[in-house]
This record gives sequence, C-alpha cells and structure tokens, in this order.
Amino acid sequence: MLSTARVAIPVPVAARLKTNAAFSDNVNEYAREDLIGFKRPIAAAFALITPVVLAFVYQGAGFIPMLQVAGVMVFLVGGGVCFIGRQEWPTIVAEFQTHALAKKRAVADLRCGFGESSFLSNGRSPRFFEYDHGVLVLADAGDLKTLFFDISNDGHDPRWTLYADGEMHRRVWRWLRLPVSREVVKFSTEGSKLASNGAPLEIRSIEAWEAVNVALGEPLDGSVIHRPFDELVEMVERLV
Repeated sequence: MLSTARVAIPVPVAARLKTNAAFSDNVNEYAREDLIGFKRPIAAAFALITPVVLAFVYQGAGFIPMLQVAGVMVFLVGGGVCFIGRQEWPTIVAEFQTHALAKKRAVADLRCGFGESSFLSNGRSPRFFEYDHGVLVLADAGDLKTLFFDISNDGHDPRWTLYADGEMHRRVWRWLRLPVSREVVKFSTEGSKLASNGAPLEIRSIEAWEAVNVALGEPLDGSVIHRPFDELVEMVERLV
C-alpha cells in the first residue's frame, strides 16, 4: 500500500534549491560570466597558459618584452572571447534555458515550503521496462492504483544504481518528492527481496516508447495512475 505525508524539505535539498533560485534571468549576463570567467574548455586552457607564458618571457627577456607579449595576449583574449562566444552561443543559450527552468521550479518549490514523503509496501513484484535512456517502473499501489517511475540512466539519478544492483526488488520503498517540480530527490529501499518476474522487457524504438507514454496518460516521474496494476502491465507488454 502507498501512503504519503507532508514533511519539511531537507536542508541539503533546500540549499540546492536556493542556489538554483539565485540564478540570473539575463542570458547576456550569463554568457558574459561564462566567457569572461573562462568556463568554456578552450577559454579555460588559454587562461591557464597565459600567465605561464608571461612568466617565461619575463624570466628570459625582462619586463618590457613581457608587457609587449601581454598586450598581444590581451588582443588575443578579446578576439578569442568573441570567437568562442559566436561558436558556443547556441550551447550557452541551451544551458541558460535549462538553468532558467530549474530556477522557476526551485522558486515554486521553496514557496510551497514542504515536500511529499511517500512510503510503499510492495505486496507484489514491480515490473520494469528498459529503454535507451533508462527504465520505466510500474508498482502496485493498492486501491486499483499504480505507481509510475521513469528512472534515467544518465548517472544523476540514484535510483538507477539501486535498479542496476537489484535493490528495487526490495519490499519497502521510501522517497521524497518536491511539490511543484515533482522531482524525486531522495529514494531508498529496505526489507526482503521479492521474487523476480524474469528479465525486464525492452522498449526498442522511440515509437514504442511514445505509444507506452501516451497509453499511460503521459505521467510524470513518481505519479500515481488511477488504473489497476495488472491492466497497465498487460497493456505495456502488448505495446512493446
């Protein structure tokens, strides 16, 4: 059975949200800080090499030649920033949009001021459906409802490690979800292991993945679908 309660947002999670909420809203300011701060790989390498070159020139030729080389370096830095800026602008804009979206979600979550702590006691083995970027999970939540997880394998989701290690087969799941962004920020398993249903089925194409997503009602990660577990499992198995 599934149970959910409101709890205070843990301090580490709140600190991360506050950092995201402090992000600049101006893409030009973000780009300027990114480039002048030498955060691009080429710019960072140039910033590292420049003082070394100047030190060698000063050591070998003296102060005046070093100033001349420094002037050339300043010209190159200015030109390099403009060149890198033009080349990297689409990437910078995409990163800015990602951070801006994270800021909006963080502000909304902080304003709510609470998280949703959930507890699920699995009476039956959950079902897993792997695809290129992770795994879809269906678990019986009781009362003709089904819990849905979309676990990414990008290395940032701790649930993927639990899944890969077989820990998602544990009887008890506990997790914390933010109220607005619906992000699952904490997850743990405990208790005895349930019997496996065999190797998980694979969703081999983007068309099949989209069909499954639409058939499930396009749920968000951590959503509860108000349909029986067996019905959804049978439907997904047909689609894949």
